[in-house]
Amino acid sequence: MIERQGSLAEGFPCELDWQGCSGLLLDAVRLIKLSHSLDQWNQPWLFEPLYTAQRMPGLEDLSPRVQKIQSLQQPVLQQFLANVEEEWGYLLFCDGSWPSMIAHLRWLTVVRMPHEQNVFLRLADPSVMHALFTLAVEAGDPTLFGPCHQILIADAAQGVWHLHQRPGPAPTAQYDAHYLLSTQEASALDVVSFRNVVLRLNQHLHHYFPAYQTHLSKAQRWAHVHALATTAYDSGFSSELEITLYANIHGYLGENALQHHPDLQQHLTTVSPLTSAQRIEKVAEIARCRALHLREPA
Repeated sequence: MIERQGSLAEGFPCELDWQGCSGLLLDAVRLIKLSHSLDQWNQPWLFEPLYTAQRMPGLEDLSPRVQKIQSLQQPVLQQFLANVEEEWGYLLFCDGSWPSMIAHLRWLTVVRMPHEQNVFLRLADPSVMHALFTLAVEAGDPTLFGPCHQILIADAAQGVWHLHQRPGPAPTAQYDAHYLLSTQEASALDVVSFRNVVLRLNQHLHHYFPAYQTHLSKAQRWAHVHALATTAYDSGFSSELEITLYANIHGYLGENALQHHPDLQQHLTTVSPLTSAQRIEKVAEIARCRALHLREPA
């Protein structure tokens, strides 16, 4: 795997192979939010949906879609690159045919967990697929790559491009059974889920507490926010809302909020009839009132 440090917008890798067919895989939810803009960027639309009415009736509007990319100057690609830190999707470079790439991606939309349950794979989520492609390369297994010999994924948290190279030639297509996730792959998806919580938390802090930890570099800030979320989780506040409220305390009162306000720490740790969600909500509200010099709740 090749990484390019620095600005994502300026660090676009030069090792990409544009000789075969190339595609931009975009997340379904992002497509819904961007539908008006996409209509302006790309006339006519050439998106290939991965969920079809025949295979997944009723889910077509939620389908990840692949846009055929023929040059760096293509408007939809330029917009993707201009907004790359939003993690809309990722790029695929194929040494097979376009139909073979679409067939492979459709095969991966549903996978089998180690405990034999079939689940939808978040195939258009860059962080999910980065984790899986990393493990595939480490194992020397080209199955996940299929006809795609290069996968380019932007990592907004680290500010780098991940260029995954298929380990070996394309495997023979065998789509009769679902792709079986290993225990290691399934565990990696749990790590990715927490990473995405941290990513959204970082965005939340940027938006609602723009003065918080502004002296940190991007990498330092990521480490700080990750540690904040981990501390919240280890303290028993495990839902995304609870983690966000825990961070709000620090957003209102500073990095050392609980050291400087030991009564809040006591509220968080003292056993009471309140649930963990109720405790953290109350303490976050006290922190807000204290920061704004308002009357605190009893």
